[in-house]
Amino acid sequence: MKHILLSLLVATTFAVAQEVGVEVEEKVEVQKVIKHAGLTREEIALAKTEQEHYVVNDIITRQTVFITMDKAMELFVKSLDYYNRNLARTTKEALIKAKKESKRFYVNIVGGSDIPQHAFKGRNNVYKVDEYPNGQHTVFYVGPDGRIFKDHYECGSYGQLGRDGVSMEHAVKTFGALEIRNATKRAAESDKNFDWEVVVSFPDMERLIVSFDKYEEYEEWYNRNRYPDEYVSMKKVKTLNLSKK
Repeated sequence: MKHILLSLLVATTFAVAQEVGVEVEEKVEVQKVIKHAGLTREEIALAKTEQEHYVVNDIITRQTVFITMDKAMELFVKSLDYYNRNLARTTKEALIKAKKESKRFYVNIVGGSDIPQHAFKGRNNVYKVDEYPNGQHTVFYVGPDGRIFKDHYECGSYGQLGRDGVSMEHAVKTFGALEIRNATKRAAESDKNFDWEVVVSFPDMERLIVSFDKYEEYEEWYNRNRYPDEYVSMKKVKTLNLSKK
């Protein structure tokens, strides 16, 4: 629910707030690094990080969680360890070489006239690390930054094992389930315990106060209006209103 209040109504609103609970401004201290692999919408906005993130939209809680790409790569390799041990072992070897020599390496499947490509549907294939790609036999290429890029890697649909393994989405959601669950809990608790109050104050108009029950509602409003920062201020307000859900 969104409440739009003119400054003339602030005194009345405060009186009503006293009846249902107590509101106090929450001073948010932004840590230099938020120590979670999975960040909520609010946390990623506070962190203002330039890191790339893998976005997970949780269909159960309807929350969005941002997993750092470094963590997503780690979870993907864990999935390879589980579903395709040979490919995981060779990929780790390629990652080590790429970091040590500061250049790109390729993970190629050993195939040819005697060993057909993917002869055993990913279960017993042989892979090797090469300095050069090998057409359709190249499964991944990896860089010095630890990133894994798919080339001819073939996965099944979500939740299904494909020719080489599973999808990145399946890997992150399955092996990162704890991080995702913890992030959705933090987001839900923040929405339950706080409101986000915005003051819009242009020189040629009356001051406007806009209050949001959920951070996502505030973010949507902010992105829709894009008022200049010098005319807008936002504070996170803690409420003891027990009726808020």
